[in-house]
Amino acid sequence: MRARDTEDGVILVNVLVTLAIASSLVVLMLTSQDSLLDRARRVSATAQAEALALGAETSVLVALRRDMEAGPETDHYAEAWALASQQEVELETGRFSVEIRDAHARLDLNGLAAGGIAQVQVLSRLIDELELPPETGPRILTFLRDRGPAASLEQIPGLDAVAIERLRPVADVLPVPGKINLNTADAQVIGAVLQSRTAARRLVALRERNGGWVESGDVAALGLIGAGVGLVSDLFDVTVRAEVDGMEVHLESRLQRRRGMGTREVVVISRRFGPESGGIPTPDP
Repeated sequence: MRARDTEDGVILVNVLVTLAIASSLVVLMLTSQDSLLDRARRVSATAQAEALALGAETSVLVALRRDMEAGPETDHYAEAWALASQQEVELETGRFSVEIRDAHARLDLNGLAAGGIAQVQVLSRLIDELELPPETGPRILTFLRDRGPAASLEQIPGLDAVAIERLRPVADVLPVPGKINLNTADAQVIGAVLQSRTAARRLVALRERNGGWVESGDVAALGLIGAGVGLVSDLFDVTVRAEVDGMEVHLESRLQRRRGMGTREVVVISRRFGPESGGIPTPDP
């Protein structure tokens, strides 16, 4: 009986081990299936969020194209293209927001590289306004003249995180030239370009009284006509944040208006999905 008991015990142990292994395999299969289903859900949600972001980008592109016909004389933040900006909107499956910024509201540092003393003075005044070290301006100009156009502020040696943070709202390195838009630039930029804080304050005050913009006659009446300034823009930065089913995407695009013989179009010259970077990626070659 003892031998039989031992044999039965071994069989029981084998059965229990087999059941344990089978149970583990079942759990593993179910876990793997759940993991695959979750991964599929996340991939699908991310794709939907990207599609939502691209749809928002397209709506801005269409608005900018329409404005080339409806309001070619001026660009300002009270126009329909700017109203395409959206605060966060809640959807049934997620949410999204859109931000549009006029790139020509900022001083183009790349445009200073080939300039003369006037451009150097503009940068020097802006550096003073931002309370940055006086050597910041010469460092920027030396790099741009020796190495050519920069692709980003981070590429310029000697600009630390503090300098970049202060510069970014009022200066950038742009891929195409353009004049400072007096309707969208802030008083710091306008004052630096026009060499007069008083003139800048007067212009901004008039802009506010008019509902957000000025026209060529207003600028002439103030005696503010000068090189490097205008009332239209051809370069715009779009930031879209979209979320679907808990999956969030961040889209940064740069849109360019192109005007030619019988041609008016708006194209995407750069686009990037990814984490917030604080800047717009370099255009594709």
